[in-house]
Amino acid sequence: MDYFFTSRGVVRRGYESLPGIDLDAVQYTNRDKALKDGIPFFLGSDMRPLEPHCSFFYEIAKSLQPKSLQDYTYDLLDLDDFLATLDPPVDLLSASEDDLIAYRDYCTEYRDEPIGPATWKRRRTTINLFYDWAVEEAKLLERRPYYRKKNGRDVLSWGTTTELDVRHLTYEQWWFLDRVGLRGLLPDGKADPKFRSPDALRNSCGANLSITTGMRLREFSSLLDIEVGTPRRDRSVKDVELQAIAKFSIPRTVEIQDATLGEIDWYRRTERAACIRKAARNLYRHRDDLFVVDDVDLRRMKVSGWWYGRRRTYEVKAMKAPLRRITVIEGDHGLEAMALFVGRHGRMISGQRWEQVLTAAHARTLRIAAEHHLPLEMPNRIRIHDLRHTFAVYMLEQLTEIVRAQDAEQYRLTGRVPAYAADHMSRNPFLTVQRLLGHQHPKSTMRYLTYRRKTNSLVTQAVKAWNDKDRTYADLAARQVGTWGA
Repeated sequence: MDYFFTSRGVVRRGYESLPGIDLDAVQYTNRDKALKDGIPFFLGSDMRPLEPHCSFFYEIAKSLQPKSLQDYTYDLLDLDDFLATLDPPVDLLSASEDDLIAYRDYCTEYRDEPIGPATWKRRRTTINLFYDWAVEEAKLLERRPYYRKKNGRDVLSWGTTTELDVRHLTYEQWWFLDRVGLRGLLPDGKADPKFRSPDALRNSCGANLSITTGMRLREFSSLLDIEVGTPRRDRSVKDVELQAIAKFSIPRTVEIQDATLGEIDWYRRTERAACIRKAARNLYRHRDDLFVVDDVDLRRMKVSGWWYGRRRTYEVKAMKAPLRRITVIEGDHGLEAMALFVGRHGRMISGQRWEQVLTAAHARTLRIAAEHHLPLEMPNRIRIHDLRHTFAVYMLEQLTEIVRAQDAEQYRLTGRVPAYAADHMSRNPFLTVQRLLGHQHPKSTMRYLTYRRKTNSLVTQAVKAWNDKDRTYADLAARQVGTWGA
């Protein structure tokens, strides 16, 4: 069996018309109701579409993103391969409950590298999706081959997916990671002549954005330059509306502090400008595959341009990450990416690249700490998401302290504290942090309550020193509950 994923870019670049077939492939793949990018299709040994695979993925593609489709494709292919090794071999529609249980045991116990509960949970989801479709929509089976209880559990259930650990950094750990790991300095603040990264400012700015706003990797890495802009004359914060690039597309507004805006502007004028100039020729060669913007409305935050021969207009907040990655504009030196963070190729760098950057920075901190015999203990592993955890833990602590101080002052002046539900709701630190992080369910924010305590990393003076500016997290926290105090 062969499989492929639909891609209009591949068609545009590599299509060759067959003799006797008059077909404009580019126009055909861009027509209304054309298959969207990322849908898998399968071919049998006779080079004909393989069923029921093609129909199943065509159906679920209506509600899934390309990355999820890719994951489900590999999961179903893995099950297909396992069923083919049984004696006698079976296919998806003839598999029995025992066959699927054998696959579960193989994945979780007997294969060379067994998978964990989280990975099996996704594979079980793929199996459930397929058999639900085969029974309820395609009518290929009268019933699924395994029993499912009313509570949703079935014989394929296995393991327990534990809650995600809250991993936050102390101030000393963050300072060392930023200055030494990402920027390439030595512990005494001097430049390390052995450090060769040309993207130190970019890497530091990305990490600072995450730790001072709580943005996820996909969110801050997908930002366009026009969304952030330059530092404001009054040194106020910059509000950025997130929607399409937020998790589950839940809209929220994040505030970028003036100190962080200043660091980003310095990166914009130096490293980013150099990357843009070097990559202009390379981008021009791929012009046909890019969304070329020729009109930017900063007041309404809309962009207009040409994409695959069609005039398109988008609200910036409604642009998804894949579209943002190919969005360019005519600049002084030719085409330039509109992304805030760009790589050597001139385009938005990927999430995988950001993880590589942080992994390399962490490795450097461990090496430098050992070489200079420093007492600082760095975590065994640091991930981008740990920066978001640090923001959440600090904000919860800071907001709680502010509310306590307000209640104490109110009690001193009036002899009572707010007793109305509306007061508690509007000033509740837990609900505020939930909104700042963009959590859909309170359960996700509950994890941070365990860590609501004073640590060396979560004091106001430490956060102030992160950017060496007057603006701190305390300003952000005070704004969240400042209206009540007034």
